[in-house]
Amino acid sequence: MSDRLINIDNLCTNPDNHAMHLCELTTAGKTAVIEKMTKNPTFICGNCGKKANTEGALCAPGPFHD
Repeated sequence: MSDRLINIDNLCTNPDNHAMHLCELTTAGKTAVIEKMTKNPTFICGNCGKKANTEGALCAPGPFHD
């Protein structure tokens, strides 16, 4: 079974912080910031599958195990 969350129709669970989520940072081309936020991922986004160090960097975070 996959560690990915079920896609929840791109629902953002923290819209107030959405500008700092990986999807928005990727669109803005903030590669240096993204590299720091994804160095040791422990969370995965149920919408896009991006992995991050903290759940606050994702729209629909769930646990990620390497």
